[in-house]
Amino acid sequence: MENEALAGAVMLSARTAARLTGRTSRTLQRWCEEGTLPSVTVNGKGKRMIPVDALAPWLPPLPLDDALRALLGRAEGGDGEAALGLGLMLMEAGKPVPALAWFQEAAEGGNADAMHWLYQAYFQGLGTPRNRTLGIKWLAEAALRGHAIAMRQIEQLRLGP
Repeated sequence: MENEALAGAVMLSARTAARLTGRTSRTLQRWCEEGTLPSVTVNGKGKRMIPVDALAPWLPPLPLDDALRALLGRAEGGDGEAALGLGLMLMEAGKPVPALAWFQEAAEGGNADAMHWLYQAYFQGLGTPRNRTLGIKWLAEAALRGHAIAMRQIEQLRLGP
């Protein structure tokens, strides 16, 4: 696709597009190289940016409206609240596996709500094998950042039944 045709489009890196679609970054890059998927090369190292609208056939059941496009653009720019929002949308759509990737990104940026979601996912086995130790780690991280529910849950664990 010509660069002019993509002007104004919300563009995602192959990494972000992979996280959203459930495909690997390598698969998406191969599709770009083959011309199956439109993209723009943005630097001399060959980094490809993919228009979100071109990913529509592989997107989870989410409405690809202006609000979602804006959320994706913010998440691509590293906005932790946007990453959390995408994780919540995907969880609500019944797609816990890609939701966890967005929660992870937001949590790594210090988002306590995302940390609490990771606790729930690992503790209950939502989209990932159950790992209570890792779940408790994320619960503690959320509590350390002042997440009120996490703090109460840690207190309940400390006091016991």
